[in-house]
Formats: sequence, structure tokens, C-alpha cells
Amino acid sequence: MLTACTNTTNNSTLVNDAASLPSSFNFGKMGFKVITSTINKKLGTMSTLYGNEPALKAAGTDSAIAGEVFALVTWKQQADDHWFGAKIPANLLSVEYVKTDETGSSISYQKFTGKNLVLSADTSNSQARIKYIFDQKPSVMP
Repeated sequence: MLTACTNTTNNSTLVNDAASLPSSFNFGKMGFKVITSTINKKLGTMSTLYGNEPALKAAGTDSAIAGEVFALVTWKQQADDHWFGAKIPANLLSVEYVKTDETGSSISYQKFTGKNLVLSADTSNSQARIKYIFDQKPSVMP
């Protein structure tokens, strides 16, 4: 008697479409590297802070440097169907950008929200968010 095992996993369930950034956003072309990640258990969210080369050098310091770009991507959390007890990103909530100009003297903030990443007109909390992003310490990488 012969028996065989087959993979019954539907490969389409391995792509997390709800957490994916829209391709029109061109996030992959920005050359970002991961700086750190955080989890907010109270809100049930997870975030990853990305940055360009100047941002990597400035991460966790008290000063802005010319040309740095930080991008904080935040998702809702969900249980991972493929790994017991694990949490993975669910719905994309926001992408926040903090950028400095060529001299490092001017800092801009933008927040895009929702699955389609619509630019938010509300900038009332921008100074606090800039401080939060600048205060993130980089993860220790081997």
C-alpha cells in the first residue's frame, strides 16, 4: 500500500493582502531599511519604523540631519493561522513620514491612513508624532 502527503495549503492565503501597502505607493522603491518595530498591546497594533541611510545614522539621537526620511507603518494585529500563538499584521492603518530638508533645519510630517493610504488633513498632533518617531531607538542587529 502506498500513501503520499500533499500540501493542502492554498498559496493565496500566504499573502497578507490586508496588510500590504498599495503598489501605487511605491514604498519598495524608496530604499528603506528597518530601524525598529513596536507592539501596542493596549490598541492591538504593531508598527515598523523604516528609514533611508541618513535616518539610519540619526535614529535614536536628539538631532535631525539633512535628508533623513523616516516612515512609520502601523497595522492592526491578528492571530497567525499558520503559527500558534503568533500575531501578524492585519489591516493597514497608517503610514507616517517625517522628512528633513537638505540643510536639516526644516522638518515635515505627513500621515496617510487606510488601505488606500489617503493623505490626512489633520496635522494637530504632528509635533508629538515627530517627537515619537525621532525618539525611537534602533533595534540591535547582529
